[in-house]
Amino acid sequence: PVPQLSHNLDRVLFNPGVYHMQDDRSRVFNFDPYLASIMPVKEFDFDALRSYVTSSKDVKLRQLSAAHGMKYCGSTSSMTSILSHFHFLLSAWRKPNFAYLSRSLEPESYNFTALSRGPAAAFAHFNDGVYAFDSDKEYDTENILSSLGKSMEKLLTLPKEEFEKYRRSRSHQLTEEERNAEDSFHYTTLGDFMMRSQLDAYDPRLPGSGMFDLKTRAVVAVRMDVRGYEKGAGYEIQNRFGQWESFEREYYDMVRTVFLKYSLQVRMGRMDGIFVAYHNTQRIFGFQYISLDEMDVALHGTNDRRVGDQEFKISVTLLNELMDRATKRFPARTLRLHVETRPTKVPLTYFFVEPVTEEEMTKTQEAAKSTVEELEHLILKATEGIDNKAQNLKTFQRMFADLTTRAKDDDKEAIEDEQVTSAKDETSNEDELIEEEEEGDESDAAENTESPGRPQRELFGMFVTIRNQVNGEHVERPTNVRKEDDFDWSVQYNITELPDTRARKIYDKLKQRRKKVL
Repeated sequence: PVPQLSHNLDRVLFNPGVYHMQDDRSRVFNFDPYLASIMPVKEFDFDALRSYVTSSKDVKLRQLSAAHGMKYCGSTSSMTSILSHFHFLLSAWRKPNFAYLSRSLEPESYNFTALSRGPAAAFAHFNDGVYAFDSDKEYDTENILSSLGKSMEKLLTLPKEEFEKYRRSRSHQLTEEERNAEDSFHYTTLGDFMMRSQLDAYDPRLPGSGMFDLKTRAVVAVRMDVRGYEKGAGYEIQNRFGQWESFEREYYDMVRTVFLKYSLQVRMGRMDGIFVAYHNTQRIFGFQYISLDEMDVALHGTNDRRVGDQEFKISVTLLNELMDRATKRFPARTLRLHVETRPTKVPLTYFFVEPVTEEEMTKTQEAAKSTVEELEHLILKATEGIDNKAQNLKTFQRMFADLTTRAKDDDKEAIEDEQVTSAKDETSNEDELIEEEEEGDESDAAENTESPGRPQRELFGMFVTIRNQVNGEHVERPTNVRKEDDFDWSVQYNITELPDTRARKIYDKLKQRRKKVL
């Protein structure tokens, strides 16, 4: 069964805005004080939890896909980064809407972060007639936030006595049934895709299925430097509003970094929203429930779900069509995929396909994994000394100033990119952008990912352009959509295959951009 919230946290679900863990003025706790202190990672027995199973290793997912005649399958975590790029394409790079922010916070940027906009990659692992999507982990490294997320989900959904059994010193009290308890999943089909979503929590009073996602959100000082974030000891959320040490700061960052991913995950799992716990790895500062409607306001400029729902369906349709072409070119083979939407006046999305062997896929996926010993060392180092109250805010303001400058530079580059391309028609835009991609510094061109002397790898490159039509009229993007209005949105799309030489040049530059942003 899907768990429900514990510790009376369900109150948060039905009241917009943030619930403080403790009232700053009176020092009275709004919830059980036990929740305020997070169990140190070194004390939590992670061996007592079931390990995460990727799509390619999920036997049940493959069997369901085969039984329902689906060619492709994936999980929320493996598909959202690719689907995000279709949002950029279909919305013509609509900027996020910060309507829920106050004037206390001055945004450093009004765009998505460079990391969010950067190229996405995944593997489509072929086995028994089904292609299973796995995230490309070439540049991933283990960090303590992923570990904390697992333990905090238990903290939020179990009574104190049950949760304490997961402490290393007491984990022998766990029954085999508790140790082997299976996670709950929702499976949904769209086109030729079977999609798997993990179900974190449930409340029957919420609209629809009553399901929602649990998200543990570390404060900005921690996220900025996960590996060295012991330097952030003392950074705490003190206020509701403000540029720093505020819930508003964290909300602003979420809009730019993860709202798009979260909204896609919620739609895949037919959920109602996300429950967020704000923390600094040792203390929880507060909680907030953010509905899908609220995320849609930030991403689509409206709380009318028809826009986001239709965009999701069109995105999966485009991915379906691209995968059909890819698997026709390279049948029954495991594929490595790279996807990127370019910030041009009339956007286009690149889709590159490279066949790989099992050994090559495994080598790439294992390349950046930290050893268990290194991870434990990082955990211990990072959680030491966070209790001391030394306020290192100025340090983070200096570090953040660097990120702000880079963010503004990114926005400037995007604007310049838009000015380079002509808006006469899609055809001229495609030619100009491809020529632009082939140009650039000689040093960039020299940095070729293939070793000299080796035969060229097989590669298939495509790009997608679209035209939006709303209620019979061609528009740049759907805007000002209200629930009471008629809304008939259709998309005309064109997929063009790239000549081999052009494809290789653009692919090399795309991979360089991905390496740089990650």
